[in-house]
Amino acid sequence: MTAPSADILRNDVDEIIRRIRPDFKGEIKVTDRLREDIGLDSLHAMELLSAVTEKYELDVDIEEVQEVKTVGDVVQFLTTAMA
Repeated sequence: MTAPSADILRNDVDEIIRRIRPDFKGEIKVTDRLREDIGLDSLHAMELLSAVTEKYELDVDIEEVQEVKTVGDVVQFLTTAMA
């Protein structure tokens, strides 16, 4: 199975963010910080990472995701994890 493109990953991340934070109505940019710009608290961030790793059947350690701060970081993390 080939890994999804960055665009597909980005769309999936956007969709999950909107499911977690349905009240967030703004545009989601790759540079948006999960906490400061989108308003995800640590529980929301873990829910996001859990949802994307479950969707793509990835097994990751919490230490691997501690540096994820932006939407782009999530996409890059997924791209690297699936390589």
